[in-house]
Formats: sequence, C-alpha cells, structure tokens
Amino acid sequence: MTETRVPFEPHFGAFVIESLTLGMYGESRNAIREYIQNSFDSLRQAVEGGLIQATDARIDVEMDVDRNGLTIRDNGGGLRTENAASVLAAIGASNKDYRHNAGFRGIGRLAGIVFCDRLIFTAKAKGQAQFSRILFKAGMLRAKLAPDGTYDKDAAETLAECVEASRLDTVDVDRHFFEVRLEGLFNPPNECVDPDEMRTYLSQVAPLPYDSRFPHADEIRMNAAAAGFPIESVRLFVKDGNAQPVELFKPYVGDVAVKRVRTPLSTVSYPRSPTGKWWGWVGRKRVSGAINDSWKGIRVRIRNIQIDDTRVMREIFAESRLTDTPRSSYSRFADWYVGEIFVDPRAAIPNARRDGFEENTAWNDMRDELDVQIATPYGKQAYRTSKEDKLSVSNLTKAMDELVDQLTLLEAEANPTANRLDPLLEEASSLRARIAQAIRIAEPNEIEALQALAARLGDVQRRLEALLAQAPTHSCDEEIAAAIEDVGKQLLRAFIERLGPQELQRVRAIVAEITGVRSG
Repeated sequence: MTETRVPFEPHFGAFVIESLTLGMYGESRNAIREYIQNSFDSLRQAVEGGLIQATDARIDVEMDVDRNGLTIRDNGGGLRTENAASVLAAIGASNKDYRHNAGFRGIGRLAGIVFCDRLIFTAKAKGQAQFSRILFKAGMLRAKLAPDGTYDKDAAETLAECVEASRLDTVDVDRHFFEVRLEGLFNPPNECVDPDEMRTYLSQVAPLPYDSRFPHADEIRMNAAAAGFPIESVRLFVKDGNAQPVELFKPYVGDVAVKRVRTPLSTVSYPRSPTGKWWGWVGRKRVSGAINDSWKGIRVRIRNIQIDDTRVMREIFAESRLTDTPRSSYSRFADWYVGEIFVDPRAAIPNARRDGFEENTAWNDMRDELDVQIATPYGKQAYRTSKEDKLSVSNLTKAMDELVDQLTLLEAEANPTANRLDPLLEEASSLRARIAQAIRIAEPNEIEALQALAARLGDVQRRLEALLAQAPTHSCDEEIAAAIEDVGKQLLRAFIERLGPQELQRVRAIVAEITGVRSG
C-alpha cells in the first residue's frame, strides 16, 4: 500500500476566540481574579528586580460612580512599548513559567471581553517617554461571534479588526504601571456593580495578608515559613466611585457563625504533605454544625491565589479514590471547618479555568494525600461530633422535657386510649436507647446528669404504664359488622345484574345466611 503525504495549512476560525475567551470561565466574575493574578505576577517581578520595595507594591480596583466601568491598576513593571501590542494581542501565548508565575497560559487577560464593550490595556515601563494603549472592541467581537451569525473570517483577521494599538507621550518618564479598564459594562457580574460583593469576593480569592483581627495569623505565618511555604501577599485596595479606597484583607477572624450564634475558632492544626507538595492550616470550633460565613470551608491556593472556591476539597471529602466505601454525605462536613491549603506551584498545574487541577498523575497523587491527611480524618471527626451531638446532655434533656409535657397533657384527659399512648411509649423506648449510648461515650463530668435523665425516664415509663392499664378496651365488633354488611350489599347488587331468577333466589339465601344481609 502506497502512502502519499498531503500538504495542508492549519486554519483557526474566529470561533476559537470564543472558546478561549467567552466560553472559558464558568463564572464571568473570575475575569477579575485573572487580572489580579496578572498584577500580582508583575508586582512580584518588580520587587525581585529591585524596581520597587515589597511594601510599596499595590493593586487598586476602582469602580465607576455610574457603575458602568471598572479599572484594575498595579504599580509593577508594566510593558515596554516595543512589545506591548504583540504581547497583549496574542491569545494563548505566554512566556511565563507556571512554576514561578500564578498565570502562564496567556488567556486570562481577555476574560473581561464577556462583560464589557471596550477592554483597554494601558501599560508603561520605567524610563520610557511613551506608554502603550491596546483597545479590544469587545462589543464588536461578541457581535461577530454570535451563534446565529455567518461570520467566516479566521482568528487573526478577526482580532485585527477588533483591536487597536497606539502609543502616547508622557511627561513622567519614571512612572511604571499596568492598567486594565473595562468600559461599558454588559451583563456584568454583581461584583462589578456592588462594592460589598466586590470586597467579599476579592477578600477570598486574592493573595491578601491576614487581618489583624485574626488571632491565629502570626502562628499560621510562622508555621508556614517553617514548613517552607511562606505566604506571599500584596496590598489591594477597592475604591467605590469618589469614596476613599478601602484596603482588603483575608476574611478570617477569631470566631465563626454556626446556627444562630458565633463561636470561637478553638484550635488550628497544621496538616502537611508527606512529600512536601503542600501545607495547610485548618481551624476548628467546639460546637457541631456547618459554618455559615461566606468564607467557610477549606480553600486550595497556589501562590496565595484561590483555586475555585471550596469545590476542590469538598469533592475529596465526598469521594475517596482509596476506598470503595461511599461517603457522599461527608461533603457537608467540609463546611464544618475553615482553612487553606497552599500548593507548591511545581507540584500540580491549575487547569485553564482555574477551578481545579490538570488531571494527571501528579494531581492524583496529591489528591490522595489530601484525602488521607485532611478529608478522611476531619470528615470522620465531624461525623462523630454530629452523632455525639444527638447524644449530648442538652439535647437529651430537651427531648425528655418534650416527652414529659405530652405525658402531662394525656394525664389531664379522662382515660386516654391506647392509640394515644403508643407514640409516647415508642418515644420513651427510643430515648432510653439514646441515654444508654450517651452514657457509654460520655465524659466523666456528664455521667451524673445522664444518670439523672435515666432515672427521670424510669418515672415517665411508670406513669405511661399506669395510663395504659387504665385505658379503655377498644372493640372492633361494630366496625367488622359494618364492613360485612357493606360487602354483602355489594355482592347482592352484582348478582342481581348478572344472574337469572332461579340462580338469584338461591344466591340471596346464601348471602343472607352468611352475612345477614337481605334484599327486597
């Protein structure tokens, strides 16, 4: 068989742009995280290169007064005019190393196309008399890529039509910065129009320092550094229109909301990878139940930037690759804790959407470690706590009080029937079993209270037995007779419709003999 090679030229249609921008992120708000991530990379490089001091590095997020625009700016190294246009107009091309940078695919910078009409990048490098301005006509691009359209140009032609690049003179030669401007917001995420939601979102996903109100902050930083995972951070400010900028911090404080109260984080533990791939901290409280604060759960982070929300660890809580035993109910226990897992950037690669990791051997091995070190032991602990909570002295006392109240009401009645007493007898039996189980696992200081409940339950059961002995005997004779009569009448009607005179007369006699029902 002869094989002939056929020459061809690869062609990328314009709709590949849609897949890499409009269709890339599950939530449009993640574009904000991408811009913060890029700014963080730029600032780290500027600090490492001696351009600025770490204490001077900052990111500013400014929301327009009319809520129709958003600006994200950093004072990093910016871009030189010689290559700014080629760098920013390229899709899926980047010279960043994933082992050193938070962003590295060259896709995230265009994420904002989905919810603005004009996406503008402005950049300036120190020592240059000009700065660069790259405009993406996002509204035009969306129109060209409409699903019901007939647009047939390739990706490069499309970008050329929708992108403008220019250079502008400046008098401040020493200034350096990078700015992303989203103008003419189009179906924006709530974070772009609500300052509170913007602050809440960024406080969770951005690489921020801990708040001074968080009593465990110093201990966490110390343990992180000792484990070889120093926590990088940057100062970030959100400015709402003409108001003063507000600096953001991680949302953690000394207590958490559980049910209707706030309870302190009693302890913080520090699980770590046996192979050095990750390190973390997990905060626990003494009371049972899920945490209600928006920052609940154990977050996974690379370079202190969050990977998705709590989904990564929640999925590991819910499903183990190391056992066939189902534990889907464990997913809820992920919300019983707060904490962070810091992953070595060399150990696993975030996927393009940054809502998880590339499914490869490295991630599978790390996932198993997180299962063994965190999900399994903390899931079991929460399960035991949940179960023990049902056996707590306070809950058993509450159940006993409710049983006594119902019994007292029945005692006030004249001879309640056995049917009324049966549910209370069943509840008393169940409560007896719970008290016995609670005594087996109780702390020494709880034994006396539980024994008092057991004695009280003995008195309740004696009162129930006394009522049961006095309950009137219930006869079913009347109900049985009524049922027989009803059946007899139905049979006679059927026979009258279907039998002749001679057979009908004999059947009537038989029915009357057995049921007592006669027909005229």
